[in-house]
Amino acid sequence: MEHNEQGQRDGVAKEFQESLDQLQNLLEENQTEEKPEKELTIKNNSQKPATKKPPKFDLADWEDAIADIEQYFDKKNEQTDGT
Repeated sequence: MEHNEQGQRDGVAKEFQESLDQLQNLLEENQTEEKPEKELTIKNNSQKPATKKPPKFDLADWEDAIADIEQYFDKKNEQTDGT
């Protein structure tokens, strides 16, 4: 039975890590997309005011990441309450 619990923990930990990796990738993509815009703003500051674009986040990715994190904590709480 302990082997099954350990397998579940490993699976949840893997899902959580994947969610964190997805989140990190999204944040890194957003940072690299904003850098050229900032440089252009500095260069063209005297010509016209810069228009700020909203960040390109996919809401579904955020919802998936949050759901995975919540699931991770729910399972972790179940395991600590059950032992």
